[in-house]
Amino acid sequence: MPVVITAQTDFPVFAGKVKSISRKDHFIQVQTENAFMRISAYSPTVVRIRITLAEPKDDFSYAVIQSPAAALKEVSDNRDSLLLATDSLNIVVYKNPLRVAFRTLHGETISEDQPGLPVSWLGTAVTCYKKLFPDEKFLGLGEKTGNLNKRGGSYENWNSDVPAYAINFDPLYQSIPFFIGIHDRVTYGIFLDNSFRTKFNFGASTDEKFSSFSAANGEMDYYFFGSPTVAGIIRDYTWLTGRMPMPPVWSLGYQQCRWSYFPESEVMGIAQKFRDRQIPCDVIYLDIDYMDKYKIFTWDQERFPQPKAMIDKLKGMGFHVVTIVDPGIKVEKGYFAYDEGVANDYFAKYPDGSNYIGSVWPGRCHFPDFTKDAVRKWWGASFNRLVDPGVEGYWNDMNEPSAWGQKHTRHHSI
Repeated sequence: MPVVITAQTDFPVFAGKVKSISRKDHFIQVQTENAFMRISAYSPTVVRIRITLAEPKDDFSYAVIQSPAAALKEVSDNRDSLLLATDSLNIVVYKNPLRVAFRTLHGETISEDQPGLPVSWLGTAVTCYKKLFPDEKFLGLGEKTGNLNKRGGSYENWNSDVPAYAINFDPLYQSIPFFIGIHDRVTYGIFLDNSFRTKFNFGASTDEKFSSFSAANGEMDYYFFGSPTVAGIIRDYTWLTGRMPMPPVWSLGYQQCRWSYFPESEVMGIAQKFRDRQIPCDVIYLDIDYMDKYKIFTWDQERFPQPKAMIDKLKGMGFHVVTIVDPGIKVEKGYFAYDEGVANDYFAKYPDGSNYIGSVWPGRCHFPDFTKDAVRKWWGASFNRLVDPGVEGYWNDMNEPSAWGQKHTRHHSI
């Protein structure tokens, strides 16, 4: 796992001047006055930059499924800079202070660290500053408010349940630290692989000289995508992090979803109205009210006394059923998911080893520790309680885990 930084300081720590450069099996290692940087090529258009205060150790990623597989050639090495190249990109490592620039093989600058603002640490937070080009546009970060072009905005990734949010509210439900930059007829992508709270500043500063991305702790660990097209960048990003299987054909049709249809008679009434009015519809969703007091993998026996019979009727009418999934496990002895989770040590913990508690729909809850293989298998097997009655799809509420009562921030720079 990434190294967690614990040292505190009121002044920024910069990587500083390069002291040595060495070639390892699958990467180039650069040691500076205060830090270490590793550069590795996963493909000719995908390059990883990993910068740490302590010498980095072997790590793993929750997101990346590939390994370095491309040649990283040393073109030149002089007093001021080191020039590396793949079959598609040039990577310039400036030595005093350490900075990185990405260029096309024809010498066009795609992206580069901002002169005068190299990678730095302030307390535990680490930030990378990039030069901001006059016509640069920014796309990405997933579910965010504001314009498609996020130039001039600042954003934060911290999964949050934010009902009825305004057009300038941030953060929201999802955390997708990937964006695409476009300028001067060139494109690039950056994926920040850090699971701490992350922030992205796309020129929301007084001088409009730089953009930046940062993490509250851990490493400056990012992947640079240098394909010349947006389609190529997306192809490379999904290659690096994994592609989902193709969805079933029925999921591409119209889906009826709202909060919330209950009891069973209302669900069936809605389905019948669609058919009576000849409105095409392939899917009906059941929100949190199908559950017994919002406990996952249960059914409310008064509202939905015979879920299999209801789903069979809906199937006969041409509907597929999707249920919502909330992975907060209610703290309640006698509830199978709670009892099994406690007995098998499946829940996320505080540093003292006690189970973390947060409030979501069921009330006070524990949360499965999905970093454990045994927990993932248990969670998957628990879905049989929904699969057996005939449920065919699952809606992961709020891109959880997320808990109520957290501090939210707003920004007004869009």
